[in-house]
Amino acid sequence: YRKEKHKKKGLKTMKIKEYETSQEMYLDIPKGGVGAEIGVCKGMNAINLWHITKPRKMYLCDAWRERHPNACLIEDSALWEDDHEDLVKSFFREEVKNGLVETHKEWGGNFLYSLDNNLLDWVYLDACHDYKPVSIELDNSLHKVKKGGLIMGHDYAPNAQVWKAGVIRAVNEKIQEGRIRMIGITIERWPSFMCEVL
Repeated sequence: YRKEKHKKKGLKTMKIKEYETSQEMYLDIPKGGVGAEIGVCKGMNAINLWHITKPRKMYLCDAWRERHPNACLIEDSALWEDDHEDLVKSFFREEVKNGLVETHKEWGGNFLYSLDNNLLDWVYLDACHDYKPVSIELDNSLHKVKKGGLIMGHDYAPNAQVWKAGVIRAVNEKIQEGRIRMIGITIERWPSFMCEVL
């Protein structure tokens, strides 16, 4: 019955791919696109995204605030405690100089709202993981990422002390609304997800 129902609606059923690491997942991002990472920290993931996806343009956004409100509860909390924008810019010195990479010190939801609609081929979300901010970032991403493009993110897992089920809840709601569909999940301790914009 379920298969027949999907056929009638014209929906394509597909299996969710399992990736060992986020870097393996990035290999499935089409090369040469326009991408953004929201929540850059010290830029390690941005380096992977840049070298693996080879985008023609990449936006890097982080509030880079001095103190994360939940820092005492997070392992390696020094990642969130300082302004790392200059460090990130130093990794991409030539790319920033040539206009291929832009850094933006801003809250993710606000930055995404400021972009032109249908500008991005993909976005990777890894900023605040509480339900409301993630929901705002997802809503804004749905306007900024082209149909068929990718919305990805980190920490698709519950964390009772910090963000509870914030990421999973926000992403799953968008899936239930029929706005995105899950393509893949990594099997790391803190998994990443990859969804296609419908």
